[in-house]
Amino acid sequence: MTTLPAASTPPSFWRDSHPSAVLAGLITMVIGWAGPNVLIYAVAQAAGLSDGQAMSWLWAHALLAGLTGIILSLRTRVPVLVTWSTPGIAFLVTALPGIPFPEAVGAFVTSGLLVLGLGLFPPLTRALQSIPAPLAAALNAAILLPFGFRALQAFGTAPALVGAMIAAYFALRAVAPRWAVAGVLLTGVVASAVLNLWHPQPIPLALTRPEFVLPQFSLHATLNLALPLTLLAFTGQFVPGFGVLKTSGYEPAPGPILRACGTASVAAAFAGCHNLTLGALLANIVTGPEAHPDARKRYTAAVWAGVFNIIVALFAGTVLQLMGILPAQAIAALAGLALLAAMGSSLQAAFQGAAAGSLAAPVVLLVALSGITPLGIGAPFWGILAGLIVYWVEGRRG
Repeated sequence: MTTLPAASTPPSFWRDSHPSAVLAGLITMVIGWAGPNVLIYAVAQAAGLSDGQAMSWLWAHALLAGLTGIILSLRTRVPVLVTWSTPGIAFLVTALPGIPFPEAVGAFVTSGLLVLGLGLFPPLTRALQSIPAPLAAALNAAILLPFGFRALQAFGTAPALVGAMIAAYFALRAVAPRWAVAGVLLTGVVASAVLNLWHPQPIPLALTRPEFVLPQFSLHATLNLALPLTLLAFTGQFVPGFGVLKTSGYEPAPGPILRACGTASVAAAFAGCHNLTLGALLANIVTGPEAHPDARKRYTAAVWAGVFNIIVALFAGTVLQLMGILPAQAIAALAGLALLAAMGSSLQAAFQGAAAGSLAAPVVLLVALSGITPLGIGAPFWGILAGLIVYWVEGRRG
């Protein structure tokens, strides 16, 4: 378990920062914008939103998530990555059509207030902190493994490009492991150009103009949007997000993070954005050894991720077009290789940290990877719940 400095130790961000932390923050932003953020187009198309509303959604997400992550990371000296609820945006693809957007914004405000209320409920925060470390590690592994699968699938469709990136990664890991991911990014750009797989186009530099919405509140939107969004944020982001931190040796108090994310969510809602939550999918990039050789200083990687998110928020439309230059296979390979070490450490912690013969960690891994969604609740929640039940039964028998 990581030993963090005492709270009274004065932070020194510039002294603690490191080039690898800057790179980790940059890669976190790139993968986030090339992956989950483009889902906004699916929502906008399904719900009939304008381009301005979609860009405002991205602007609010990147700006307030970046700012909240910077504040929390500097205050706690823990790498706290804040992002939007990815399960939430996937849910909205089918749930938002048919609901007037001002009512949807009212539901976003309500959901933010509910998360804020959860952060004021001590039994909930104590429950988050009591999850056994091997189970948290298994949940983290289940979150990460699909990134590896997608990288291998990308190899199947673009073997020369992805093969070059894989070769660069392992070659640099042998001589300069701290720069392996940087080498992968550079190799991906060069190989995409050489193989004529990228899509160069004129890209205008333009500031994003947010469109603010006056929320309207309705029982229909509350029941159909606010409550499911809150549940998805908690089960799909906060539970696995705290698991990622715990696996990496960090155990910040959940209450302040929940309250900060809830408050930021309420503010973001007025620009048309849904829940801002603790990062889970991308958090491993800023919590792993590649982010900083000193675990006590990895908070700087999360701060840099926040800085880059704030910068791209100002030019959201331009950045999305830039992301379109690289082929999808290069982005998938970059994500999988950037998270490969975290996959290995999570699997090791899950199975070496468990009692001999325990099936709790494998149950977490299998259920969370299954993709099942009983009652509309994501598989990561059911995975940790199933693992806790097995853990309790095994303890009773012991």
